Amino acid sequence: MIAKTARHVLFDLDGTLVDTRAAVECCYRRVFTGTLGQDFPPEGLPADLYAMRPAEVFRIVAPECAEELYEAYRTNYPLCADQIRVFDGATDLIRDLVADGRKPSLVTNKGIERTLIDLSVAGIAPEDFVAIVTAEDTAERKPHPAPILLGLERAGAQAADAIYVGDGPQDVLAARAAGMECIAVTYGFYALDDLEHLGPAAIAATIADLADKLGVLAHRGTPA
Repeated sequence: MIAKTARHVLFDLDGTLVDTRAAVECCYRRVFTGTLGQDFPPEGLPADLYAMRPAEVFRIVAPECAEELYEAYRTNYPLCADQIRVFDGATDLIRDLVADGRKPSLVTNKGIERTLIDLSVAGIAPEDFVAIVTAEDTAERKPHPAPILLGLERAGAQAADAIYVGDGPQDVLAARAAGMECIAVTYGFYALDDLEHLGPAAIAATIADLADKLGVLAHRGTPA
């Protein structure tokens, strides 16, 4: 496994660096009650709601006003940002990679506007990433390899010198299709049983475990 030597480390966002499930649910509730006048979640939504883009959800629920609902979602998400949780150690991990001369990038199915909100809450500067790929950048989404391939291109990286980190089956499959190894994390949205059978290069149970598998040195400074 090249995890400890790979110069480029590409990250998923939701379930890998931050947990936005509470914020997303808060936002959906505000939109459904305020705009549609109904409870959330409605019947008939796929079980894997958090893996879907909001626009897809609204096209299923109310195709006749999907654009209006999406705009309401965009407006409400910042109002729910106080419910975003940052996984313990995630912010330091990105900083430590940079300090070690490694090149982190971000490849997410989430839109750029909400991605920047999440990063702000996490205290991670977008400039810490060599490349950022979001929902607006490719028509395809993971598990299709297109987002990761674009991330490699923007980072000026080769698949042989890069590794992807994500919490879902779609991440493992997309990385493999892009010719890369993947570290799957189990502290996010998916359980070990969802990931292990897909054969990721490694599985990390915590951010500290992930940092160890990446061979990251901790740069915390020394007390004065």
